[in-house]
Amino acid sequence: MAQLIVLDASVGIAALSGRDAHHRSAAKALAAATDADLVLAATSRAEIMVGPCAVGGEPLAAARDFVDGCETVPVTAAIADDAAALRARHRALSLPDAIALAVATLIDADAIWTFDRRWSGVDSRVVHP
Repeated sequence: MAQLIVLDASVGIAALSGRDAHHRSAAKALAAATDADLVLAATSRAEIMVGPCAVGGEPLAAARDFVDGCETVPVTAAIADDAAALRARHRALSLPDAIALAVATLIDADAIWTFDRRWSGVDSRVVHP
């Protein structure tokens, strides 16, 4: 059975930008995850697409290929409620961060990848690739 991994936007952004400080780590981790099912919260997908949408062209095409290669989970009322409760307990989290974590709980993900150190201690499945 494939490993189920929820990606924070920071991982997708890093993978797509050679100028990002975490680019190498993201590219290496994603290349090694060939048997994994990668999942994005809809909000993470939107965050990943912002920069490429501003630039257009090849960066936009590469970003679309990346996000289309992941399953996107829409934000339902249940996810929004769970994210609000997480955000209330962990004030360092942004709402999009809390949504990604709520998605991971909903789908019973094996791991949650992020470069955001504020997620440490929030969920035992958090990995900093």
